[in-house]
Amino acid sequence: MKQIAFLLSFSCLFYCFSIPLEAQTNAVKSDNPLKTRLDSLVDKNVGIYFKDPKAVGLSIGIVIDGKNYFYNYGQTENGKQILPNNGTIYELGSSTKTFTGILLAQAVLDKKVKLDDDVRKYLKGEYSNLEYQGTPIKIVNLSNHTSGITRIFLNMWERKEYVELNPLGNYTKELFFEGLHNMKMDRLPGTKYSYSNMAVGLLGIILDDVYGEKYFSLVNKNILKPLRMNDTTIDLSKTDKNNIAKAHNEKREVVPFWDIPALPAMGALRSNTLDMVRYIEANNTDALPGIALSHKFTFAGDEGDLGLNWFIHTTAEGLKYYEHAGGTGGSRSSLVCFPKLNSGFVILTNSLANRKDLEKELTSIVAQLSSKN
Repeated sequence: MKQIAFLLSFSCLFYCFSIPLEAQTNAVKSDNPLKTRLDSLVDKNVGIYFKDPKAVGLSIGIVIDGKNYFYNYGQTENGKQILPNNGTIYELGSSTKTFTGILLAQAVLDKKVKLDDDVRKYLKGEYSNLEYQGTPIKIVNLSNHTSGITRIFLNMWERKEYVELNPLGNYTKELFFEGLHNMKMDRLPGTKYSYSNMAVGLLGIILDDVYGEKYFSLVNKNILKPLRMNDTTIDLSKTDKNNIAKAHNEKREVVPFWDIPALPAMGALRSNTLDMVRYIEANNTDALPGIALSHKFTFAGDEGDLGLNWFIHTTAEGLKYYEHAGGTGGSRSSLVCFPKLNSGFVILTNSLANRKDLEKELTSIVAQLSSKN
């Protein structure tokens, strides 16, 4: 039962969403001015989202033709009636992986690693299991989910210290490498897409080692500071405690944010819509060399093409866009960038409510309202 409970919560990091239930009856607080067509379209679709009784609060940042729009709904904490704002901090979950992809790209540019390198070049000890029929796992396979590394190692939950509400909080690098040693390959690396949290966790460890610097320090130096993303962080000790969107379970009860100290590259970042809109703009314009390289095609997957930790899609109209989504035990995020249109959006929520329909509708709305379309 513990294994099943863990999988149900942890899989929310990567495209696992709840099914909408009956509608809420209470009015939802909002700062939407309802003056423009965009305002009305957002409000209509957010209204549908809030029919899911698990919904608590959400913040949306939209870029259309380089101009920014922000919308906030609901509550930062169930029952407190405090409306979130552009600076409210949410968990990003696996949207963090896009930052990891940019860091990998920068490491390639800095000649710290090569995408075709055997990952064992950067590991201590013997890992004869990290190849299949003589084909080794390459660095690029860690970032496009073709490595064949198990999605979650069994020793993640099969331990006395496992804490369901914060499953990664006390998971150590020693346990990670034990799991890496014990896993078995069942296919050739680079041939099949299969989402792997542990692969990206390993990538983060390798990046730490080749730079001799911790993950957040690398993110801060190479991405956050150049883009003036001043509020994005892992450590919330200096964050205004009154402006954090607390995570909620399916009963709308407050649950802890997930801590991922050993493997932050897979999903440890927290941010707000103000910073994430800057991130969208930077990805639309390839503002940094590492960003540009992270967008390059590496594999054609079942859920879309892959760059370096970016999913790459094309609309029916032929518009390319980059995206990633994420979730934890009580938060969800969606990130979409349309580089040709200099447009995109981010959705940040603090509940397990299903926001996939909202994500789909905003993708269509943003594309349609952009003048270059």
